[in-house]
Amino acid sequence: MLRRFVRWILRTVIIVVVLVAIIAVSQYLAHRIQSGSVLMVTLDGPVVERGQGGVLGLLSQQETPLNFVRNAIDRASRDPKISGLAIKVIDPQMDLAQGQEIATLIKNFRSHGKWSAAYVETAGESAPGNMPFIVAAATGEVSLMPQGEMNIVGVGMRELFTRGTLDWLGITPNFAAIGKYKSAANIFTEKGYTPGQKEEDEDLVSSMYDQITALEAAERKLSPDTIKTLIDQAPLEADDALKTHLVDRLEYEDQFDERMKSHGGGHHKLVDYEDYARGGILSSLTDGDRIAVVYGEGDIVRGNEGFDPFSEPGAESMTASDMMDAFKDAREDDSVVAVVFRINSPGGSVIASELIRREVALTAKQKPVVVSMSGLAASGGYWVATPAAKIVAEPGTITGSIGVLGGKFNITPAAAKLYANTDSVTRGANVEMFDEFTDFTPMQATKFRDQLLGTTYNYFLKIVANGRHMNVEQVDQIAQGRVWSGKEALKIKLVDSLGGLDDAIKEAKTLARIPTDQIMPIEELPQQPGLLQSLAKRRLTASVFGGARGRGAIEPIIQIVRASLSRGGSFVAAYCPVIPIW
Repeated sequence: MLRRFVRWILRTVIIVVVLVAIIAVSQYLAHRIQSGSVLMVTLDGPVVERGQGGVLGLLSQQETPLNFVRNAIDRASRDPKISGLAIKVIDPQMDLAQGQEIATLIKNFRSHGKWSAAYVETAGESAPGNMPFIVAAATGEVSLMPQGEMNIVGVGMRELFTRGTLDWLGITPNFAAIGKYKSAANIFTEKGYTPGQKEEDEDLVSSMYDQITALEAAERKLSPDTIKTLIDQAPLEADDALKTHLVDRLEYEDQFDERMKSHGGGHHKLVDYEDYARGGILSSLTDGDRIAVVYGEGDIVRGNEGFDPFSEPGAESMTASDMMDAFKDAREDDSVVAVVFRINSPGGSVIASELIRREVALTAKQKPVVVSMSGLAASGGYWVATPAAKIVAEPGTITGSIGVLGGKFNITPAAAKLYANTDSVTRGANVEMFDEFTDFTPMQATKFRDQLLGTTYNYFLKIVANGRHMNVEQVDQIAQGRVWSGKEALKIKLVDSLGGLDDAIKEAKTLARIPTDQIMPIEELPQQPGLLQSLAKRRLTASVFGGARGRGAIEPIIQIVRASLSRGGSFVAAYCPVIPIW
């Protein structure tokens, strides 16, 4: 019996070794790179922070995973077999900070003595096209499709005010906010700009505009005044873009591909960036120290909040349960020497934000934690960042919004218009305080603002003060619900430095006393769901059909109504609704 068991064990071990060897050889052959190859990166669809692996990764073809783009370009910059980088900008939807990060990756690639070029199908189609252009311009050689548009039309913010509509419908908004600039509820309570909201939008748009014009001018070797003149003349046709030196040539995509294959008189094989970036099946078996990157993207919610009638394909959520598990895994894994928290979120639930913040704080007591802010890290998105030893943001990151808001709708007049009546039997003076068929009484309104919102705001100030080594009074002066660009946030000490995820990883290495040029494995968390889990959580639709485009001015309506409905009529939230037009 023992001899038979030993033989079974030996056969099993041999079979496993043979299978692993076969997989390793097949992956080597599939990913073999020829000398002089060109990395081909296609930017199309929503730029998401993290791509899917496995079967879902194969299905997610209508989005651009930023982690794959980053890994591929960074690795290619050091790969002697990669001689060039070709960027095809088809129809990406990205934030300014994401565009800045990709542009920096391209410039870093070029700094290794390698060439790069870009093909732009169109820089906007009857819409602004600043983001496609700043990414393409970073290559130093830009091609535009002959019928493409050059819509570098500037930057704007459009706010929507529905108080008149609510009055007409018979819906009374009962909202309050702590902070002069905390304006998310203005969409329901006002009929136009408040002075604070106007000031905030003016400053944010100016900062974004200056950053974009500076980038475009530097990369195209034109003066900022020339770029601003061209912006005022845009939209421009392809021929005009060529004449004004915004692009270097006009050609179609197939012509660009063929030219890349023979760029500089050589013969180059085109290598797809996703195939190049995906780690082999054996990479997860690598021993030794590593950096954990925890991705927190989307609205901050408490666990699995069930069916959401306002959800859409591609909508991401930063769930408290996922984040808590991720930080616990990183904290308890002895091979993880430091943690980078990658945030792209407008905030959301105060309770969920605090649960996540505490896990970050517990982890920071044991290991260095550095925050990397992507397109948006505001309100609850900033709340969860406060325990980090260092915070790194792009110049165009929308951050801050240290403030809270909350309230409810009274729909009784609207129901009456539909000939629906309601009545109640109650015990307790404030049992109907959170009911959607009543207004706040004066006492309840005061209690809601001063106790629920006021206490939360004061706590928000306290955790920011502790994390940023400031006093509460100093934080209050730069808080008030105000949104800042990353560039401005650096000046007021809400962030420590400007840069992307790679810069945050370098900060984490420094804090962990590891040489910044030492290449280390990256452990991405939370663990991604498999196919069956995605089906159970309705995430497969997002993978197949891609993420939705930004919903612009109506986004605050969707988020606040969602919050109100999911909490039985009322809510308290740390949420930032700022969505620039670029």
